[in-house]
Amino acid sequence: MGNVRPWVKVFLTALVIGGVAVGIMYLRDKGKIGGDSSNLAGGLFSKTPTYTIGVNTYAGFTPIVWLNGGLKPNDESTITKDYGVRLNIVIQDDFIAGRNGLKKGEIDMIYCTADALPTEMSENGDMTDARHFMLLNWSRGADAIVVNKYIQTVADLKGKKIAVAEGTAAHTLLINTLETNAISPDEITIVKVENGIEAAQMFKAMQVDACVTWSPDDIDCVEAVSGAKVLVSTKQATHIICDGLIAKESFLDKNKADVAKIVSAILYANSKMNDDPAAVAEAAKYFAKGFGTDEAFCIEGVRNIRFATLGDELDFYGLNNNYTGVKGDELYSKMARIYESLKLTKKPLPWRRISYPAIIEQLEKDGNVRGNQLAEGATTFSKASPELETKKAISNKKVTINFGVNQSNLTNDARMTIDREFVNIAKEFSGARIRVEGNTDNTGDYNSNVALSKRRAQAVVDYLISEYGFDRNRFIVVGNGPKHAANDGVTGSDIHYRTTDFQLITE
Repeated sequence: MGNVRPWVKVFLTALVIGGVAVGIMYLRDKGKIGGDSSNLAGGLFSKTPTYTIGVNTYAGFTPIVWLNGGLKPNDESTITKDYGVRLNIVIQDDFIAGRNGLKKGEIDMIYCTADALPTEMSENGDMTDARHFMLLNWSRGADAIVVNKYIQTVADLKGKKIAVAEGTAAHTLLINTLETNAISPDEITIVKVENGIEAAQMFKAMQVDACVTWSPDDIDCVEAVSGAKVLVSTKQATHIICDGLIAKESFLDKNKADVAKIVSAILYANSKMNDDPAAVAEAAKYFAKGFGTDEAFCIEGVRNIRFATLGDELDFYGLNNNYTGVKGDELYSKMARIYESLKLTKKPLPWRRISYPAIIEQLEKDGNVRGNQLAEGATTFSKASPELETKKAISNKKVTINFGVNQSNLTNDARMTIDREFVNIAKEFSGARIRVEGNTDNTGDYNSNVALSKRRAQAVVDYLISEYGFDRNRFIVVGNGPKHAANDGVTGSDIHYRTTDFQLITE
């Protein structure tokens, strides 16, 4: 450029710089670069840092889209104006592509479910540096098990063909539902599918007896197949499926202050989605435009979700010593054991290695998260109606609890049995009522046995209430005495009839 006039040099230099900057902006908005890389463009056009977050087409991400005023970075958005960060939201319905984006640094943060995370966190895998740093929401009806007319209870699933995506949240819901009736995963026939949409298609084609799908495909299944119904959903199984965010530990350490701003902003948006219908309606417009759905898809989805508050985060990460509900550690660790036994993961990392509660701890210390950030309270119930007291249970788990002769006091061994065999079910299925039925074998006076069995069932209920804070109205207490043994024509001492039945009742 030695012979080029000075003003031309200035012009060409400006043109090159501008072209580079526009290219960077384009790549950032397309989700090709994220984190610190995106800040290069921000340095030329704005001092506001931009981060890329991966989501899928699910209403659980409505708060983030509302915060951002859509999918693309937006200087007029709430998160930029009030929190000083910009978000580039990329849709990653292709799970593998999304994970590859995180590994390559093209995506800074991406969605996960804590229950299925063990399938990714193998000790020798390529996700060992990923960390779970935020709970986003709990599914409260967005996931369901749909069955044909011949299946009335969980017990009827035994031996049936069920379409489900293995190692996903849908699989987790199925496994935990089977547990309520003491059915092991190998006692059903799994028909493998990629996702809930494919599962629903197989059910509607009557190729399977049941499927695990999501809203609104569960309703489509019920309408398409005569006699079909939702057997169990996350309306009952309230603490099994939860979305969260993961990121590389190195990214979180380097950008902790900005990530805290993002988490604080999402928690504020979550509170708006929980409490403000006008905000939900506004968010649905952004969601529909960005994801190519109608607004009703978003609004209906939000109704089936509990969005996490700061209080819920503290509970989930075990930072509230008074919380007795389901914690992230319990959910993740349980499913890690199960998925490893099913050979869907190998040597999954422990929760303490993959969780990153530092952001939540800092927000609690700062104490300035906007909106209603109280934790969700324990589920409460009205007094059970006579119809509910006799309604057919959806599941029945028999547990042998040993009492002294003619005694109804719980021993320490009996309490340990209850803790091991049923407490987790009661926590996970907090949207279902529980009927506790006491039974005896067919020896001694009939009426005395009926009274004794009811006292024993009541002792179990009293323990669950006092130890875990469950609502008393949730329970229905029944004393069967020797009814089942007599019906089977069995007399004399028989441990198989000295059981306590834990039954889940839906309304």
